[in-house]
Amino acid sequence: MAATIATGGLLRPPRLRSGECIGIVAPSSPQRDDERLASGIRYFESLGYRVRCGEHLWKRHGYLAGTDRERLEDLNTMIADPDVRMIIAGRGGYGVTRILGGIDYAALRHDPKIIAGFSDLTALNCAILTECGMTSLSGAMPGVDFWNAEAIDRFAEESFWRAATSAEPYGAIIQPEGSAIVGLRGGSAEGPLLAGNLTLLASLAGTPYMPGGEGAILLIEEIGEEAYRVDRLLAQLYNSGLLGRIAGLAFGAFTGTSPTRVSVDPLPIEEVFGEYIARAGVPAIGGVLYGHIASKLTLPVGVRVAIDGDAGTMRVLESGVV
Repeated sequence: MAATIATGGLLRPPRLRSGECIGIVAPSSPQRDDERLASGIRYFESLGYRVRCGEHLWKRHGYLAGTDRERLEDLNTMIADPDVRMIIAGRGGYGVTRILGGIDYAALRHDPKIIAGFSDLTALNCAILTECGMTSLSGAMPGVDFWNAEAIDRFAEESFWRAATSAEPYGAIIQPEGSAIVGLRGGSAEGPLLAGNLTLLASLAGTPYMPGGEGAILLIEEIGEEAYRVDRLLAQLYNSGLLGRIAGLAFGAFTGTSPTRVSVDPLPIEEVFGEYIARAGVPAIGGVLYGHIASKLTLPVGVRVAIDGDAGTMRVLESGVV
């Protein structure tokens, strides 16, 4: 049975403080370019943080960053290490869903620490919420967003460190000029944030790791899936009952969605969105800077947020750390 998101007793890890230890793991795919992750590690160290790398961080096992045992061992070792105060994935890719059953959730509940990542890490964000009742961060990663010191997106950087180091609520999301949030269906809604990659959320439907979503604000993003595939994924969330339980719907970045097939006429992806917004029948917004883009938000999964489909706004009402 899917777990219910509740914020009353939500467990929040301590905020990251200057000079503390950050653990780097690879629970999904290996790096496309090891030097990118090495550069991202140097970025953290340049800010005064100590970095501890998983023993198998640089391993390769086909499309996985080492065997299931190796990837799980690195993650559980970081969870058990009292010196490590934040665990972050080098990148996403694929593989977290293979190891969800072996994660030491009891140790994480006993010693809460920040877990951060996005894309394939959506599965881990959801599992931590259901198994631990704990917040985690969905957003920037060192091998993706912090590897090029000369070209780090400042909006992404500020959002990441604000989420990891500040116990103050984020408040209203103010995006850079030219990237405003837009209203897609009128009305306002407030509830716990369920944010992640659409493919991963759909793959978790029907498993014990998928939050129930009652009264939640669902924020979704995707990359490389054209309209009919996005339609199929949204249909899975609708048929599973999730879209009937949420209080509000928000769309992040959908990149690489241009149709590649020419045998049949495609539907505009905006039309697909509109159909499922109508099915959900809840306030909806779009244009949230969240997903596989350089200028991205890092957001705490599980905390209360508010959206307004008339004004085109989103507010984060609680911090994910204490």
